Amino acid sequence: MIKYNFDEEINRRHTHSYKWDIKERHMDTEDVLGMWTADMDFKSPQPMLDILRDRLDHGILGYTIRGENFYEIIKNWMKHRFNWTLTDEDIHFCPPGVIPAACMLVDLLTEPGEEVFAFMPNYDSLYGTVEAMGRKLVTAPLLCAATPAATCGDWTLDLDAFEKIVRDRKIHLALFCSPHNPVGRVWTLDELLKFGEICRKYNVFIISDEVHCDIIRPDTIHTPMGKVPGMEDLSATLMSPNKSFNVAGVMTASVIIHNREVMKKFRTKLNHWAMNLDTVFGTLAVESLYSDPECEYWLNQVNEYLTENLESAVDHIKKNIPCLSTYVPQGTYLLWIDFSKTPLRGHELRRYLVQECKLDLCDGWEFDPECLDHMRLNCACTKATLKEALKRLEKCKELL
Repeated sequence: MIKYNFDEEINRRHTHSYKWDIKERHMDTEDVLGMWTADMDFKSPQPMLDILRDRLDHGILGYTIRGENFYEIIKNWMKHRFNWTLTDEDIHFCPPGVIPAACMLVDLLTEPGEEVFAFMPNYDSLYGTVEAMGRKLVTAPLLCAATPAATCGDWTLDLDAFEKIVRDRKIHLALFCSPHNPVGRVWTLDELLKFGEICRKYNVFIISDEVHCDIIRPDTIHTPMGKVPGMEDLSATLMSPNKSFNVAGVMTASVIIHNREVMKKFRTKLNHWAMNLDTVFGTLAVESLYSDPECEYWLNQVNEYLTENLESAVDHIKKNIPCLSTYVPQGTYLLWIDFSKTPLRGHELRRYLVQECKLDLCDGWEFDPECLDHMRLNCACTKATLKEALKRLEKCKELL
């Protein structure tokens, strides 16, 4: 097995990187660190890279079908990682990714003008599917036991608010994020069972974005929504290797739906939109990443590295930047940082971070339009890059 070197600095500037090369984000400021969008600054597992290189050497990148073992590979991964037993009929795909799949499902399961529920804050591209498909978003805030949150576990689902909203407004579709982006919660089975009980009571179907499902802390257990007892026919679970193995650019996703009627409609929609074929590299990547033990070894190593990064970042902020507050997330590689003790909000906070600190973070209002005093920092980078980012973040002390 290869011991991967995640300390290797790889220059991503001028590679058409979404994370590093969007000039307008940098406000005419040089040497800004890209710490915002959720991908990693690490090379993907070598066995997969070798397979893609072999296909390039072959020289023909035509229309591609999935191999005979493709379904077995997906099923084996889900059984091995989550103790989740699936059949071929439970699994389909959405080559562009998780969010296009969510868009399709919103379109299939509701009519224009209908209301769809989501807890806030939430991943903007996920809740954005509602208005993008001509529906109306109805929200309730996640509960937080402390202000600011002292631990990731301070964040919980406001199930009373959820039940009241779906009952009174007769809502039958909700969006869910697990592990949660941006707060980092990995929902427990007990929480999911209580959530599912309300869903069954009011016939609420759940679209669950679980793209971060493999990026969790030690001794933390992720339970897919489709595995929750009672939620098998009331959910669509959306997964992908994109975050797990840093392959967002290959554009691929697995869509797991036990409900046969919903699955039939989803397959039909994909065919109507001529999206039934996968990409060359998406197919090969999934086969390699989900079947080669070396790739899973890479995943285990990267999880260890990310946990070290997150813990050291939280420790540094607590010790050296007392005007900011954060905690180690249970899942994802993203820090949800509270800037409420500083005087800046919204665009002014972003301007300060970019122009004065030379840091490009994700704005809190992207995850909730009312959340002007938070930022999200991506720790999926080398320790040296993270150390430099935290050093620059210390400039925030000058705000007080």
